[in-house]
Amino acid sequence: MNYLILVNKFEPLPAGFADSIKLKEVCGRFFESQTAECLEQMLSAASSDGIGIGVLSGYRSEDYQQMLWEKEVSREMGKGRSYEEAKAFVGKTLALPGCSEHSTGLAADLCTPSADDVEPLFHKTPQGKWLCCHAHEYGFILRYPRLKEHITGIDHEPWHYRYVGQEAARLITESGICLEEFLHFYSDKYTTC
Repeated sequence: MNYLILVNKFEPLPAGFADSIKLKEVCGRFFESQTAECLEQMLSAASSDGIGIGVLSGYRSEDYQQMLWEKEVSREMGKGRSYEEAKAFVGKTLALPGCSEHSTGLAADLCTPSADDVEPLFHKTPQGKWLCCHAHEYGFILRYPRLKEHITGIDHEPWHYRYVGQEAARLITESGICLEEFLHFYSDKYTTC
């Protein structure tokens, strides 16, 4: 598994990618197996520190991503946006099918234990603060950080964590860069992992 695979609207997943993923369940959601093991370790460490972290979302099939896309576009059109406006608005926080990191099994949407949807101020919660300090120790990065929207193409999502492996996560976190920047500057060394 290439834990540094870049997936976005410009870099869709290769056809048949889902067939190569071995999934494992964590908190009722599925993740790529190594990602799941590291996520379990991270959640256990947070719990040991008195921080309960919930898991909202993990692996999504392309069909499920399509359903989410259509639902959100319809919701925005119901608010008075045109179809094109709704697509542009939804595209700031939700990827098209085939372009979502959730389809890799490497992404987790995390939350406070009682949440049933994403929390825009998650970074201000004890859970968000704990993850900011410790996620990289388990190979996870905040995938869509603030002030990197012009590079990632996605609005700041303080709940969306992505597994990239411990060494890459440490370097990305310590440098204050996003995955795209990491791959641009360090791809020769790390993409062969």
